[in-house]
Amino acid sequence: MNEINTAVMGMSASVPAAISMQVSAHSTGVMHINSSLNQQRDAMLGMSNYVMGIKKMGSGRLKLKGSISGRGRF
Repeated sequence: MNEINTAVMGMSASVPAAISMQVSAHSTGVMHINSSLNQQRDAMLGMSNYVMGIKKMGSGRLKLKGSISGRGRF
């Protein structure tokens, strides 16, 4: 019976430490996932802003090119 008490007393300090390490690892993983998702969202937002800027800047020229290509040789 004394050996069981010794084992339980020895584990009593390591179990909370293990739980704390597991929670910390999970939190780190969640933070990494959130960081990746935020980076992806920012990249997609940047691409959409870039495309919209190109469309707005080239809208006059695109109409002009479209009208010229309609009267082309082919």
